Amino acid sequence: MNNTMLTRLLVSITLMCSSLAFAADHLSFITEGKPYSEVKQTLIDQGWAPIKNAKIDRSSLYAQEIYAMGMTEVTDCISMEIDGCTFIYQKGKQRLEIKTITRQLSVASFRIYKKSSLPL
Repeated sequence: MNNTMLTRLLVSITLMCSSLAFAADHLSFITEGKPYSEVKQTLIDQGWAPIKNAKIDRSSLYAQEIYAMGMTEVTDCISMEIDGCTFIYQKGKQRLEIKTITRQLSVASFRIYKKSSLPL
């Protein structure tokens, strides 16, 4: 690999990492244990759009229950001891996945993806 190609590759990687770091820092309000309803409103206020699950009929009954309550961005839930659900948002070319636990929908974690890398 010549120096020009190596330089371009390094610049691309640096830009990608810095934009993801900025996004993660900008989402620092998403903390473990925080109520999902609070996180959802803040995300919407910041321009994140909930992605409606068009295939909710293929999801668990618990996810369908959550969907019927107006949280159409739910992708699926596991109704066992932890009652975990996953919700998807989009902003520009990024998608955000939020995982919750408990029937109170407390935030457990979040992850940012490139729009094309997360199937829905």
